[in-house]
Amino acid sequence: SRLPFLPSSPSFCPFSDIQVGRPEQDRARAGMAEAVATKLKEKLEAKHVEAVDLSDGCGAKIDVLVVSDKFEGMKLLERQRAVHEALEEEMKSIHAITMKCKTVKQWEDAK
Repeated sequence: SRLPFLPSSPSFCPFSDIQVGRPEQDRARAGMAEAVATKLKEKLEAKHVEAVDLSDGCGAKIDVLVVSDKFEGMKLLERQRAVHEALEEEMKSIHAITMKCKTVKQWEDAK
């Protein structure tokens, strides 16, 4: 259920003026996801990263899969903290992030 003062359009994003169907929305969505993936590859030496912007391009909700040997020996919470630290700058504009953090072995075993 939407709040009464918000538009009922499914394209409405309260954190952006980007609307569904516009080329700039696709660029913004790809831009945030790409920035997140690049940063995680650099900071965590990730072997594989999948980053998807699920928020119609406003960057409010990001879903990531990070595969890195740096996670070896870390508990789940430690892995999530490592991702948050790697994305410190990006987290200023991300309002929700869903993470799957796996070692290379865990990822290969799950295939």
